Amino acid sequence: MKATCVVSTLIVLLAVVAPAGAAFELRTWATTAAAPADGSSHSTSTSFEMVSRLGGPFVGSAQSASFALWGCSVTPVEGAFFATETEPMCVTLRWTVESLGAFTGFNVYRAWSDEGPFERLNEDVLPPLSPGVYEDTTVWPGTTFWYELRGVYTDGVEDVVGEPVTVRTEGTLVTRLYNASPNPFRDGTVIQLDVASASRGIAVRIHDVSGRVVRSLEPDEMRPGRQTLTWNGTNDRGQRVASGVYFITLEAGGVRDSGRIVYLR
Repeated sequence: MKATCVVSTLIVLLAVVAPAGAAFELRTWATTAAAPADGSSHSTSTSFEMVSRLGGPFVGSAQSASFALWGCSVTPVEGAFFATETEPMCVTLRWTVESLGAFTGFNVYRAWSDEGPFERLNEDVLPPLSPGVYEDTTVWPGTTFWYELRGVYTDGVEDVVGEPVTVRTEGTLVTRLYNASPNPFRDGTVIQLDVASASRGIAVRIHDVSGRVVRSLEPDEMRPGRQTLTWNGTNDRGQRVASGVYFITLEAGGVRDSGRIVYLR
């Protein structure tokens, strides 16, 4: 965001990175050398509010020969955001926003920890409606999920709406291997698996009919929950394997599961 700051006869266009509604304090000095490192004021200060369309905290300070701007608080866009498991394997997210303002829509993000990383769930930007609703049908049992709603402006910049919310799905997470899809396949296939415990690591291997391992697949994260892997029909050396029947094995937390897949060249 750009803000025009006037100090005596000096006019400065200042670009800052700050969350919406963040409070800032304008502090002036005769020279930058007079500005203390901790941002405390040596002269009269004027407090004012800025509404930013850029996410993330204001880091450090912006300053010229006679002023410095220091960030001091974080306030998300005002609104209410709720998450509820409305039926097995379906979390319904609802929200209301005090003012849609310049929002062109919303994005929903999900994480397995309150610290993230948050990954976007919706492919297309959701309509700018209040109240709004979104159903997450990609959850799995016995897991706590964190959700975050972000309003989208015309330039694609996002602002967080309300606070992140959490919901724990019912049921028990069981280590298992799902059927690969497509099967048979030519170019690539998707392998999904649930992992109840990753304490002993996660191993996914592709075997030929003789039992020889032709490819080992590594999950992106060694964590409990659902994982998605892909296999393009190559071995560990990057060479195409022969057409035929192959077997997938999953080992995690002392549990083993297996499946069958057909590769066509």
